[in-house]
Amino acid sequence: MAEIKDYKDLLRKPKDEELELRIGKASDKNIDKTGVFYHVITKSAGGDIFLAKGAGEYRHNMLCNLCEERGITLLFSVTMPNHTHDVFLTSDWKTLSEVLRILNTNVSKYIRKNAKAKLDKKTRILRRNPIYIVIRDIVYLFTMGKYAFDNPAYLREEGKYVPYDCFWTFKTGHMLTGYDEKIYPRLFGLTPGEIYEVYSKKTMKEVVEYAKKRFSDWTPDMTQRFFYRR
Repeated sequence: MAEIKDYKDLLRKPKDEELELRIGKASDKNIDKTGVFYHVITKSAGGDIFLAKGAGEYRHNMLCNLCEERGITLLFSVTMPNHTHDVFLTSDWKTLSEVLRILNTNVSKYIRKNAKAKLDKKTRILRRNPIYIVIRDIVYLFTMGKYAFDNPAYLREEGKYVPYDCFWTFKTGHMLTGYDEKIYPRLFGLTPGEIYEVYSKKTMKEVVEYAKKRFSDWTPDMTQRFFYRR
């Protein structure tokens, strides 16, 4: 941790500092906007299964490009048939919320266009607002990755299709646009490949204990500097 002082040392600059926000404003009611790391959940409306083959890759590709444009770092991302889990590092909540706004608008259009059965224009594809959960400590951040890793396990066990799972990039070392392979050793002291080994070989309970031990030297001051926006 010696080479970085706080979360600002982890941030990346947007490709275009003057980039205009393209679509509307996201609702900001009852959301903690002081965070740096966020776990964001997007759900389909009514729990319907919309994020099938094709939609997951389309969503992830667009998400990566939007993050790259705006200097947001994507740490973990999993797309399930009716919901998604994404973990981000962002300089401010507004930029992140607009990325999700643009993303969900376009994903809904894609699903409607490619649906086997024609969908009524009044049929809502995704819930209007994602759920933003602020992450406030290093142990939770690390175990959140394991939670995302385990999410599609039951689908694989049943031989069913997983719309998208980012962890193949950890296994192969082929990190995509929107991710930053340097952030993992800087935060966790582990490469993406080493993180994959931990997540794949340990249970959630074991990962929690592993994280508590690994990050036992984290002080309240370090948590304040890395997890609270200034």
